[in-house]
Amino acid sequence: MKRNICKTVLLCVLPLSLWLSGCDDWLKTEAIDFENIDLNATTKTDEYYAALREWKNTPGLPQTFVWFDNWSGTSQTGENSLRGLPDSLTIASNWGGHPKFDLSPERKADMEYVQQVKGTKVVVTLFSAKVGEDMPDDPIYDIGNSSDESVVRPAIRHYAEAIYDAVVASGYDGFDWDYEPQGGGGTGNYLWTNTTQRRIFVEELSYWFGKGATDPARNRDGRKEAKSGLLFLIDGEVGIRGRMDKDWLSYYVDYFVLQAYGSTTETNLNSRVAGVIVDMSDWIDAGVITKEEVVRRTILTENFESYAGTGGGVLVQSSFVYAPTSGADLGVEQQIGGFGIYRVGFDYNQGKGDYLGSPEYYYLRQGITNIYRIFNERKNNPPANG
Repeated sequence: MKRNICKTVLLCVLPLSLWLSGCDDWLKTEAIDFENIDLNATTKTDEYYAALREWKNTPGLPQTFVWFDNWSGTSQTGENSLRGLPDSLTIASNWGGHPKFDLSPERKADMEYVQQVKGTKVVVTLFSAKVGEDMPDDPIYDIGNSSDESVVRPAIRHYAEAIYDAVVASGYDGFDWDYEPQGGGGTGNYLWTNTTQRRIFVEELSYWFGKGATDPARNRDGRKEAKSGLLFLIDGEVGIRGRMDKDWLSYYVDYFVLQAYGSTTETNLNSRVAGVIVDMSDWIDAGVITKEEVVRRTILTENFESYAGTGGGVLVQSSFVYAPTSGADLGVEQQIGGFGIYRVGFDYNQGKGDYLGSPEYYYLRQGITNIYRIFNERKNNPPANG
């Protein structure tokens, strides 16, 4: 594909002196020649990248999340390379038809670059609709639709640890479970539809991913020690349709990623976020987690397989603050935990002109501007109830 010689990318630029002084003017553009650049070389100062990585560790920072497919790691174009994504993106998930764990040297190098230089987290998305899916065959996984804990627990414990081992061996920063018991289709998807199996799966995953993996108060019951800091995400039918069961150890999940596809109004988004609060209501009532914290862990996403041409609801979603005016959650005012895009490559180079100097990732970068502008405004002028 013929490309322009000079491409510009919106970057989250945080000069160290400005970061240390608390300056909120963090957006500007910088020209990068993608045709001639050596992507193995650092193109900006070490101070810039150090400040960028530090900024991504800001407490309470909302996340910018994408499902990334068509990944080769060999091309210098943004739609094929993690490096081509905006610097300020915080989480990218490997989603698509290419291998998830048998990464080519080019994909591996691409991932390591954004992790180590830009501080971007890279996770892997699996459907995990059946025990043992995407892992090497093992007779222990042959449990069918059993709800007998003595049968189910050993199989799922083995499976969750196998996923963890594959994630660590491949160099990912975490795991995203694509949970779609009603909309996912297929037969025999008992890990989605069997309430005993899915409850145990979430519990077993929490020994390896998320805050529960290194909780010193937990008895690991012979499980080996887990690597700290691995993210635990659940996406799909969260707060809607199949729902999360209230007895899941869901307070250990880092982010609930809502497929809020086509949602363009505050009414729609209020309903979606309220659904997550309902799913978490037993833990909220028990004092384990607050409604505000649930909202801080909720990411709203748009489907660019369908809505790339118009942006769908992404600009509304990236600007969303949950502040219902009626109902049981009256008085809650909390910015969401992030926004994101399914199949973000469709947003690359749409030919819509530019946004702050660059045509690439036109809607994604507007969403990034929205969510961090609101975060900074709320940080500097905290709302009474937020």
